Amino acid sequence: MDRALPREGLPGGTLADAAVLGPQRPAPSLPSGAWAAPRVNSFVGGPWPLPWSPTACARARSVIRDVLPHWGLGDLVPTAELLVSELVSNALRHAAGPLRLTLERVSDLRCLVSDGTSGSPRPTEAGPEDENGRGLALVEMLAARWGCEYGIEGKSVWFELSGDACTPDSGGGGKDEAA
Repeated sequence: MDRALPREGLPGGTLADAAVLGPQRPAPSLPSGAWAAPRVNSFVGGPWPLPWSPTACARARSVIRDVLPHWGLGDLVPTAELLVSELVSNALRHAAGPLRLTLERVSDLRCLVSDGTSGSPRPTEAGPEDENGRGLALVEMLAARWGCEYGIEGKSVWFELSGDACTPDSGGGGKDEAA
């Protein structure tokens, strides 16, 4: 999937400062009198490196809690924290480093968890007594869309949340793969 937003290094400071000061795409100018859609600033935050340890989930949730309210998406924090924890846990269990988190905002939120492997995420069917195997089912249930992108340095598993995070997009949710 092509990206419209650059993924450049961001200035130092707090997580929220780096995300809010990230690249912006200005709204196109329209002739006077033309109907204008509300302006939506585009932001890219990260990538933030995550440690290859159980503390990676806590670090990813901390980024979510710090950045989303600054983007006007504070209502998405609980769902985004749950889903990012699932993707980071999956990467720790099934992939190899380096591990990174990137957040993107166009009209809503896109969260990418990147690792250094090219193996595809595989949903499993967990039984009632199983301790594992429900992460991607939660992503499928709560995200508007999710998928996997592959690149030179591995893959990024991503999900998107809309303003109404508990209502998945009815027009094409599910796993999208892009080469």
